[in-house]
Amino acid sequence: MTSGDELIPRLRELYQLMDQAYAALAAETGFSCRGCDGVACCTVDVTLYTFAEMLYLRRGLRTLDEDRRDAVLQRSRAMVAARKLDPLGDAYRQSVCALNFQGLCSLYHYRPMICRLAGIPHFFVRPNGDQRESAGCARFQREKSPTYPDVRLDRTRFYRTMAEIEIDAVRACGQRTIPLTIAQTLESGIIL
Repeated sequence: MTSGDELIPRLRELYQLMDQAYAALAAETGFSCRGCDGVACCTVDVTLYTFAEMLYLRRGLRTLDEDRRDAVLQRSRAMVAARKLDPLGDAYRQSVCALNFQGLCSLYHYRPMICRLAGIPHFFVRPNGDQRESAGCARFQREKSPTYPDVRLDRTRFYRTMAEIEIDAVRACGQRTIPLTIAQTLESGIIL
């Protein structure tokens, strides 16, 4: 049986591989998120689909000092309430991630896969052989794509490894993980 304690080292190893691949392409192109406010990437709808990432993020929350943790939880609760009240309303749609303070992630070390890989153009091959791709964030497209039109991060192996980790979690729990936004994950109070 797989426990959360067994999933975390596997997730950390996967994150390290992602970070290395991302850093290599960022260095090659000179791309950086520095100075970006995160409005385009750090949206309220960033959703976690895996138990391991939810577990890791919740554990990361416990590492924050009490004031920052309280601020994150307060923002998370407000976002969840605003989404329930009016998911298309400005109170929800105009928010950024509950972890984003002045353009910086409060749990940067614990950030999920989607956040780790944001910005740089990418592709991945689905199990059925179909290839999907993205041109990257608006900033990359504006500042780097003209000089580096062929740069693409292959996310396929990362997605496959994450799927393997999640399959083990599903087997251990006996049920699938319910997708949750970052705010829902943090606000839920569920100890994973």
